[in-house]
Amino acid sequence: MPMPPTRRLAAIMFADIAGYTAMMQANEADGMMRLKRFRTVLDDCVSRHHGRVLQHYGDGSLVLFDSAVEAVASAKEIQLALLHEPQVPLRIGIHIGDIVTEEDYIYGDGVNLASRVESLGVPGSILITERVIHDLRNHPQFDPVSLGKFEFKNVSDPMEVYALADTGLIVPRQNELAERPKVRPSRQQSRRASRSMRAWLPWVALAVAVLSLAGWFVLSRGKSGPVSLAPIPERSIAVLPFRDLSPEGGQQYFGDGIAEDILNALAQARELKVAGRTSSFSFRGSESSMQEIGRQLGVSVVLEGSIRRVGEQLRVTAQLVNTADGYQLWSQRYDRQADDVFAIQDEIAQAVAENLKVILLQGSIRPITSNQEAYDWFLRGRHMLSQRSDGAKSAVEFFERALEFDPSFAMAYAGLGHAYLWLGWSNSLPSNEAFPQARTYAREALQRDSTLAYAHAILGSVHLWYDWDWPAARQALEKAVSLNPSEGGAQLDLGWYYAIAGDLNHAILQIEKAVSIDPLNLEYNIDLAEMHRMSGDYQKAREIGTAMQKLYPDNSEAYWALGLVDYVQGDYTKAAAHFRESVRLSKEESWAVMHLAMAQAKAGQKSQARQLVEGLEADTSVINAAFVEMAPAYWNLGYHDKALAWLERSYQQHANWMVSLRMDPVWDEMRNDARFQSLVDKMQFPE
Repeated sequence: MPMPPTRRLAAIMFADIAGYTAMMQANEADGMMRLKRFRTVLDDCVSRHHGRVLQHYGDGSLVLFDSAVEAVASAKEIQLALLHEPQVPLRIGIHIGDIVTEEDYIYGDGVNLASRVESLGVPGSILITERVIHDLRNHPQFDPVSLGKFEFKNVSDPMEVYALADTGLIVPRQNELAERPKVRPSRQQSRRASRSMRAWLPWVALAVAVLSLAGWFVLSRGKSGPVSLAPIPERSIAVLPFRDLSPEGGQQYFGDGIAEDILNALAQARELKVAGRTSSFSFRGSESSMQEIGRQLGVSVVLEGSIRRVGEQLRVTAQLVNTADGYQLWSQRYDRQADDVFAIQDEIAQAVAENLKVILLQGSIRPITSNQEAYDWFLRGRHMLSQRSDGAKSAVEFFERALEFDPSFAMAYAGLGHAYLWLGWSNSLPSNEAFPQARTYAREALQRDSTLAYAHAILGSVHLWYDWDWPAARQALEKAVSLNPSEGGAQLDLGWYYAIAGDLNHAILQIEKAVSIDPLNLEYNIDLAEMHRMSGDYQKAREIGTAMQKLYPDNSEAYWALGLVDYVQGDYTKAAAHFRESVRLSKEESWAVMHLAMAQAKAGQKSQARQLVEGLEADTSVINAAFVEMAPAYWNLGYHDKALAWLERSYQQHANWMVSLRMDPVWDEMRNDARFQSLVDKMQFPE
């Protein structure tokens, strides 16, 4: 059984590196070196003074001591050590307060207050509260000086803050304290901040109350923009994956599922910006601070939590954190039977309303299924689907199991449709097998729930990439967006529709919407780079590709996108080098090999290119899939008839990349061939 939470009094120390983000941007290696130095010194000094480092938050750390004297002595040693080269600009705050310990979580007003006190300081300072001063009265080796009284959130009366003025330490000046954003010098300012925070909370409460209203959709073909630096909206939130704390593990899919359902429900509130799943889930296991997560995702609050399952006993813990200062706004724990997950979701909504003192707008919960076993299999399927083509086959099996328990489960039908889309995009199944299956399951979902944006988006994708039914594609995708503006996959495919119609400027603006929803999504950014490349803005395409290369160094697709930029600019040797890296990272997937052969043939390496093509010709999976990308490789080797025959075969099989014939400059050399133009005419592209 899970252990109940424990409460006790402790000396709480917060420490963080001032200006760490700018430090990393200026010199990443130097920044990492100073972070490691900070943690080494911290661990050594804390251990020597009988403390315990509870958690690292990116560039900061939370430490507990049983003694305030030991906490202050440890802090002093740390600061004096880090004032020597290589210096680390550290701030430290210490407070004595009540804490609650629950499994891996430490929370309570004492923790929040210690963090707020630390934030007042400057590099080289140690700030302590008046409660700590009481314990230092009989210890003359310390020299605290008062900085005055400050108002802190959730503290009724102003609290006096002191700085340690021992030799070598920095005492902040009053003007430096006044510049700190977490000081609250007046109740009027406090009320303004409170009104600002309350502005978005009704939408959080409403959205969480309808946890199962919407579906999640990331339509991906294996290709995504840099992190947005736009101002952070007040009404904005990210939902991080709930951590699996189960003794035997194996429940991560369940934690992901709960987080995704909350995320999907939040996305229904049009006035609330919700960070996309890919971007939010990229912080799984990250030591980044909440401030850094908020900056990268462009959100003002983050919902995080954990799940712990022992037999049929389930514990879900959730907490809402303000990214401006990293302080906890609300937290709650739910102990229930595992088959009571829907009640837990409802209770989370009620708790948000009660504990944050907002009005929960009226609305009824409409679960995506009432069958717990169906829901469990659905979560397993969705978890596998998040692994894209690698998990699509397993996802099919799990969604089918979900439908065995609930044949009316609309989201499970939509999940099946999404899985078959992936099987088609990855050529794990021939296009003429995978895409019709996806279409069938999307329609099954819509028969059971015509308002399911997820299913409309899948249907629109089939119409776009396989049916080539342009009006139906646009109608379905626009319907998905109208039902859920945060349906990033639908926003993305609408961009491709405009590109196919010849309006690349509109396509870029549309795909930028998808990127704004999910700024760290590789696919969305690579597709945006592709639009810039096809529009002739090679510099922008290269900037995005390079940013993704740095963000996802082990992914083949950023190298692929950069290789295409080099190729259309005529730098075939450099293109071949990028494609070669794409081949290596993709573990020699056929599409990457085809692009390498295409570039090598142009770079004067025709014997190597011919060898690659011959190897592909011997692969039955390549022959059956009819990769469109094989045609440029044939053409560049001088096999023009083979190239056109391959394109004709791809047309007959409705290979998805046929949609690029009119707009992609990769095909420019073939455009004067009448047979190529005939294929373009047969595609009947929209105008």
